[in-house]
Amino acid sequence: MTAPGYPAPAPPSMVRPIWLLAGPAFSALLAAGLLAAPVGPLASAIRRDLGVSSEAMTLTMAASFVAATVALVVPGYLLGRRWPIVTALPALVLLVLGNVLSASASGAALLAAGRVVVGLGAGAVAGVAVVLSGQVGRWRSPARLVLGLALGAALLLGPVVSGVLAQALGWRSVFLVDVVVAVLALLGTVVSGIAWAVARRAPLPAR
Repeated sequence: MTAPGYPAPAPPSMVRPIWLLAGPAFSALLAAGLLAAPVGPLASAIRRDLGVSSEAMTLTMAASFVAATVALVVPGYLLGRRWPIVTALPALVLLVLGNVLSASASGAALLAAGRVVVGLGAGAVAGVAVVLSGQVGRWRSPARLVLGLALGAALLLGPVVSGVLAQALGWRSVFLVDVVVAVLALLGTVVSGIAWAVARRAPLPAR
């Protein structure tokens, strides 16, 4: 209870373990790579195979992804402040489903649908990763620095990695690899969430 005339004390800031950031951060790197992937040979391979024009490819691969991502970054951030794991899990499911749709696309419409679904998941999980990087106590500044540098590297490497895979194994392999990576991130997030829940329920040591 606060005495009259005195301001109420500010609520303590949430501090979470650094390892809780691993799954969402890894997923955010995947999202950054997917954003930049169409810049390289991947788009050319899809355009040749599906018979899509350059303009349609821009709308299908880039514009739809960016619009969907931007739409859910802020909701992911706001929800992730209190429920990071609960917010990240459905976002990762969207990443998996969207990449499955993209890999099985037989035309521009289904490919665009897959990119929208992936973009929604990418935006939400990116918001969670950003907010979690600010909730790791004394690791806050290093975590944000490493996350920012890693996101920049993912943007640069996305076209290179996707281009190599597209030329060696076909463009669908790019999305299938993304499915595997997203599933691993999903499993890692589930495990870290369970570990965090168990740690929070553990009794404090007697003094």
